[in-house]
Amino acid sequence: MKTKYIFYVLSIGLIWGQTLDPRYHTLEEIEALLDSLDQVAAYDDIYHLETIGYSNHENLPIRAVKISDNAAVKEDESRILFIGQCHAEEILGVEAVIELIYYLLDPPTAEAQHVNILRQNLEIWIVPTYNPEGLNVVHAGLDVSYRKNKHDFSPSGPYPNGVFDYDPAIGNDIDGVDLNRNYDFNWAFGDTFMQPDPSDYAAHYDYYRGTEPWSESEVAAIRDLALENDFLFSIAWHSSRSGRLSEKVFTSWKWEEAKFPPDIQEMIIIGDEIASRIVKEDGVENYESIFGGSRNGKAHDWFYSATGCFQYLIECGTANLQPDSVEQIEDTIERLMPAQIYLLDRAIGYNEDAGQITGIVRDGAGNVLEDVEVMVEERHGGVLQPRNTDEFGRFRRILNPSTYNFRFRKFGYEETAIQATANNSAIYDTDILLTPKTMYEISFILNDLWSDVRVKYDNGIFSGELDANLAFELPEGDWDLTVYVMAEGYDVMPWTRKINVDRDMQIIPNFEDFSPIELGISDSSWWNLISGSWIFDEEKLLTNSNFLYSNNDSLAGSWELESPWIDVSGSNRIVVEMSHQYEVEWDHDSIQVSLLDVDGEIARRVWKDQNWNEMVKGFIWVNDTSGFDSIKVQLSFGRDQTVAYRGWQIESMNLFHGYEQDLSIQSGSGFSPINLGSASSAYPNPSTGMISIDLELWREPLSISVYNLLGQEVYRENLAGMSPQRHTWRFDLQNRRGIPVSSGVYFIRISGQRKEFIRKCVFLRP
Repeated sequence: MKTKYIFYVLSIGLIWGQTLDPRYHTLEEIEALLDSLDQVAAYDDIYHLETIGYSNHENLPIRAVKISDNAAVKEDESRILFIGQCHAEEILGVEAVIELIYYLLDPPTAEAQHVNILRQNLEIWIVPTYNPEGLNVVHAGLDVSYRKNKHDFSPSGPYPNGVFDYDPAIGNDIDGVDLNRNYDFNWAFGDTFMQPDPSDYAAHYDYYRGTEPWSESEVAAIRDLALENDFLFSIAWHSSRSGRLSEKVFTSWKWEEAKFPPDIQEMIIIGDEIASRIVKEDGVENYESIFGGSRNGKAHDWFYSATGCFQYLIECGTANLQPDSVEQIEDTIERLMPAQIYLLDRAIGYNEDAGQITGIVRDGAGNVLEDVEVMVEERHGGVLQPRNTDEFGRFRRILNPSTYNFRFRKFGYEETAIQATANNSAIYDTDILLTPKTMYEISFILNDLWSDVRVKYDNGIFSGELDANLAFELPEGDWDLTVYVMAEGYDVMPWTRKINVDRDMQIIPNFEDFSPIELGISDSSWWNLISGSWIFDEEKLLTNSNFLYSNNDSLAGSWELESPWIDVSGSNRIVVEMSHQYEVEWDHDSIQVSLLDVDGEIARRVWKDQNWNEMVKGFIWVNDTSGFDSIKVQLSFGRDQTVAYRGWQIESMNLFHGYEQDLSIQSGSGFSPINLGSASSAYPNPSTGMISIDLELWREPLSISVYNLLGQEVYRENLAGMSPQRHTWRFDLQNRRGIPVSSGVYFIRISGQRKEFIRKCVFLRP
């Protein structure tokens, strides 16, 4: 104990006594430098200085430099971002990006042509620091190991006390938020307030994520800059105080040794190239290229998932992250420069691989279209926010040499699909044309008694929610509409319809005051447990009581929970309304609510994404002119073997059922009602041969498939669109169009573009 105490005291003494080499730029010197460059007449066209935000506690400006051939104007050019400093003690990155500014403004004569090409074809953004408060703490000598900003907190909780609570030793700084834990992507997994560091490094409290995502204005400034500029590439400079992560290039991401981002093939190749351009301090080896494995609100993961930018976190220097030798500082800067230049060259394919597909999307009149979703099927995933065209109609995708399938989508336009081939010899440029659809006005005539009425619209690709008292436009085509009353105290059955929008519509929704059946989300005895470990507490139904749900122990399988049979006889409409929040692993895990009758599933809704911030309304519904007798509600939770999130919490779940004489659309003047298809049960059932199913009010092509009990398809037939009258589909099970089949249970699936039925029959071979 005595030895440890002496070592601790000596360590504190060394830290307290340390001063930084004057070669490092203080915040005041950075400000003066950037302002002085802004006054140089020769740089008027190529240098632009902006204040992109202010620090959280002391309101210090956060400055950003843009270098381009016409720097004051945003142009249709690739944009690259370099961030010098996030964490206060990590100051080498500041010097690296300042050196880049000098190089781009006044290059060596031999490289002037190269730099001129970069300025002509790129917009290069450089943020020396977005932690000015922390930089001041370090340069003032208060705590050269300080990491966070100076957000004011109290030892008794995350609220201000008017005192700068810090410890000059490593860790134990109560004030401040780790800015690289405050991004909203996977923020929930970051450190809570005053959380100890379990490692032997004991940097307690240093990684606090903040009170909520984006709570820090410094992080919000970087977010807004990123969303405004659609950066193609970025480098965020860091340094590793422990030395364990030093001299490494981190690429997003490798979670639990199993999960990678959709663009991983391109991202890791570029990460490898960056690492190969930086020589380690020992002068022998190069930096190491590795995957980031943590999930805790970091910038580079957010940049990629939210904007598509490939941002690389580079830990420069060694454990001696503030070397006090000018020679060593200069040597480090010199070794970092090739990586920065490489990334600029790669963006335009200048003497580097050029693999990229780009283009401009226009409408039929030649106008550029902003916010067109550009999907590369081979690089798509639910973890990604939509990749949209910018204000120039431009899209850019970094791709390895191969042929790719692109899809272009925008609300109000026909979808366009193309194939395009990327190669490393040149950037492939192509223009895309989208054809506008006809837009029609939708409005509702509502009873004055109802207040706060909402409408949801969904066609499987585009969806939204609006105030139902306001008219809005939908493009032609098939849409699901759900109109519901938000106001408390009303047990009103939501109005639900599948419609084909082919003219302006003024709709009168028929709200019925049907008392709902409350599904007992807190009553385990009411449900039939099929599989899993569902949690029933006093107020909610949960998939897990721990912070995260458990992963599956096999490749397949799901949890299932079923209600008892619910008598809905005499009804032709069923709606399940639920209030829930959910967070599952995108694409790999899922939650599902299904409605079942005696013939199988009649409706379902699946979620494979995340909505955890608040409880949201969800609706599962089905209308059928044939009516219903009894139904079940089934809940399913599917998981794979790796990567867990916070799961599913259901606050309320109500089932409405009722009968409407007319399931068409009741309308105002000038509108023809629309009727939708139905399918009767199979009859006779059981059957010794011929079965029949009545099809009514179908106006679209149908696909009819017959399956045996093993799930094998034994017959398929396609029917063209039919007139609105009733049609009877007949099928001879005895010979299946000349091929005998055995006795047993068979399922008939009837599928249209807007609706699907599954009917069951028993065949008794004579």
